[in-house]
Amino acid sequence: MGSKALNTNAKITPERVDEALDIRDRLIIELLVSVLDEKQVIERHILKERLANLIQLSDHDDELKETIHALVNKL
Repeated sequence: MGSKALNTNAKITPERVDEALDIRDRLIIELLVSVLDEKQVIERHILKERLANLIQLSDHDDELKETIHALVNKL
């Protein structure tokens, strides 16, 4: 089951990895807090889709968004 929001062809930009990892980790924590607060069970593909939606809604530049997508794909 593929997500339309997740860019599966995204490439990691080496000079933006640390910044993207910090953002990815923060987004995962925010999402997990939300899921736990709502007492939901979340499957991996749903987690990736919701993370992809958060990435697309973020104010980060396109290069950083692509790097974050690529890091999420590695989960």
